[in-house]
Amino acid sequence: MRKSSNLPQYKAVAYRFNPEAGYYSKTPQQPEKTPVMRLPYELKVEVAQAQDIRVNASLIIRGKEKFKTGNWKFFTGMQETDFHKWYAGNDYEMLKTGKRLSLCLFHFSSEGDHLTVFYFGRFYIDRREARENFIRDAIPQFQRLHFYQHEGRV
Repeated sequence: MRKSSNLPQYKAVAYRFNPEAGYYSKTPQQPEKTPVMRLPYELKVEVAQAQDIRVNASLIIRGKEKFKTGNWKFFTGMQETDFHKWYAGNDYEMLKTGKRLSLCLFHFSSEGDHLTVFYFGRFYIDRREARENFIRDAIPQFQRLHFYQHEGRV
């Protein structure tokens, strides 16, 4: 779902909060059955514990499934951005060539009942300052492309 020529390839995946389960679940409005294979069907947001995360993240987001090793298949810290209800994180996968990171941006609706994950498959900026600049530039584009026409405002 590339909607802007100056952004790297990304997918936007919509989730809706299920209060009974405590998880965000993918919505039926997805453009594809599984638009991003790396993102699980359900995601849970939790307060980060000291042993959970090594970066400046007060929250984590994870799926339900674990590897045989006991590690979560999808797990990342959610770092606050300069924008209200927007967080940044990453996904990593182990390939034969080594660890590969993908940038993730998380947007929560003002009521917290919807979550949109913007997933940049195998795109990541290692330098923190450059990554933060990219995020600062990308979020206003996502707001315009994905939210203003639907909600009127973010």
